[in-house]
Amino acid sequence: MNYLTKNLLQFSAALIVCGFSSSLALAQDASEQTRKPVRVVIPDKRVDAAQPATIDTEKFELGAYAGMLSVADFNTNLVTGFSLTYHITRDWLAQVQMGQSTVSRATFEDIADANFLADGEYDFTYTTLSGGYRIAHGRSFLSTKGKYDSAIFLLAGVGNIEFAGNSAASGLLGLSYRVVPTDWMTINLDFKNHLFEREFLDTTSQTMNNELNIGVNVLF
Repeated sequence: MNYLTKNLLQFSAALIVCGFSSSLALAQDASEQTRKPVRVVIPDKRVDAAQPATIDTEKFELGAYAGMLSVADFNTNLVTGFSLTYHITRDWLAQVQMGQSTVSRATFEDIADANFLADGEYDFTYTTLSGGYRIAHGRSFLSTKGKYDSAIFLLAGVGNIEFAGNSAASGLLGLSYRVVPTDWMTINLDFKNHLFEREFLDTTSQTMNNELNIGVNVLF
């Protein structure tokens, strides 16, 4: 019995010594890991800050545009023109536009196989003076790497239209989406409605003539 008790005491002492030694080893490893300096990895790739183009000191834009003009009771045809824009403030602009389109024969003319207008009367020309107010502005992402300052302007104005033997005062309503890709050029996408009273085939009616065009302008 004494022999068994002696062996148990020796075995217990050995376990205590081993456990204490393991604890010291673990504590020493943890201490060494704590004292080990932390390495900060700095990526090599650097992203340059974007510098969007804006209109700064320039006040005027001179441009040309092309698009499609839908004339009431007739067809949709190519329209081209020139524009001069003055930026009064960042929110307000004034604009003069001169546009021209040659209207093709209407469907009812093809059915009747006759021209209801003289040759020169198929030319649709207009001159407008309008004002614009910026109703929205921000950035436009036109590619995966490019973002550009942009704005939407509400347009309203007056003008004069010559078509079908008429020369009449007109009104204009529209929207202009404008983008500034560089500090010397702007691009605009315009939707406009030309309203004027037209006399045609012994009747007088108020007509709405829709136009969609895209233009390129130089700032100066």
